[in-house]
Amino acid sequence: MTIWTINLYILIAAVIITLLLAQIRKPKSYVIEFLKNFIGAYFVFSGFVKAVDPVGTAIKMEEYFEIFHDYFPFLNFLWDILEPNSLGFSVFTILIEILLGLFLIFGAFPFATTVTLFATIVFFTFLTGFSHITGQVTDCGCFGDFLLLTPKVSFIKDIFLILLCLPLLVYWKKISPLFQSRPRALSLLILTILAIVFSLRNVHYEPIFDFRAYKVGVNIVECLNLPPDAKQYIYENIFIYQNADGEEHEFTVDNFPDDLENWTFIDRKDKLIQKGDDPKCKDFAIFDSNSNDLTELYMNEEQPLFVVIIPELKKLSSKNIEHVRSIITSAQRDGNKAIALTGSNLQDVQSTLSEYGIMIDVFGTDETPLKTIIRSNPGIIVLKKGTILGKYHHNDEVSYKDIKESTGI
Repeated sequence: MTIWTINLYILIAAVIITLLLAQIRKPKSYVIEFLKNFIGAYFVFSGFVKAVDPVGTAIKMEEYFEIFHDYFPFLNFLWDILEPNSLGFSVFTILIEILLGLFLIFGAFPFATTVTLFATIVFFTFLTGFSHITGQVTDCGCFGDFLLLTPKVSFIKDIFLILLCLPLLVYWKKISPLFQSRPRALSLLILTILAIVFSLRNVHYEPIFDFRAYKVGVNIVECLNLPPDAKQYIYENIFIYQNADGEEHEFTVDNFPDDLENWTFIDRKDKLIQKGDDPKCKDFAIFDSNSNDLTELYMNEEQPLFVVIIPELKKLSSKNIEHVRSIITSAQRDGNKAIALTGSNLQDVQSTLSEYGIMIDVFGTDETPLKTIIRSNPGIIVLKKGTILGKYHHNDEVSYKDIKESTGI
């Protein structure tokens, strides 16, 4: 799936919606009708794939807020408020995105909807433009983990949407309501409730659809490697020399000056010529307290391996921790191995787990892949020879027996 295929599918959907709605009532302008349905479908789709995983969107927003502290320090009071509340802000923006799309398709409150829609697109354009210019955030999360876009592509997409939205701002009076007031309000109310319930469900449990690299059935060892046809990173060596007049010049291996002996070498830098492909499961590794790499050891474990995932100790949820302890204890009694992976201090996590009665060894892993593997802190994954057999949120009402049956261990 690419941005072009998504645009094509949304284009087809907008045409179908326009033709169907034209059977219900004749639009004031077919052009405006198509534009509102295209942008509306775009917003509904974009919001839906993010509503599948609001925690993932929250992680991305938190990354923005952390970076904004350095770039916009005069608004630090705002970032300090938003950063710890990134999940709530994420759910809010996702719902706004979905509802704006629905309101636009239904033709409800055309002026307020188009103005709010335009302001929302401008906000998204600011984020993608910031990412593109600074290179600080490599993916804006526009489509969640469903489709990862480069900042440049995301920025161009948002500029495109702004241009499409301009006619709606000017000719908003040509937007016709889909139904009469009462059935329209009832339909939007039902859809709003469904969007809220769907988003909150995916906050408190694992996403109902898993678009991440670490989905059930994936072998982490294979996921850490690139396929043979993967695009390679290509760099060009840039050499900086100084002449007798103190002027600095840059040269490549192909254009060194003939009188190089008269130049003084200053520095060398590498210029990226072609961005290569990265492993889908990059940055995943298992280390002990002495920084020994134990990834291969545990990824080749023949017996089922129960792994407690704790990305950040400070955000560890004590809710249902007894349930996690029960599962791990039952797994150990059944002869299975169990460990914990964390991005926090190993000794602190070991001590905390011991207080809860979870007696397992704790190893270090970068918190970024841990947050990607499971949207639960703590969460449990079951591995066998590096293959993910199951993932369980701490809110999941499953027993060790249920896990054995679902994973086949």
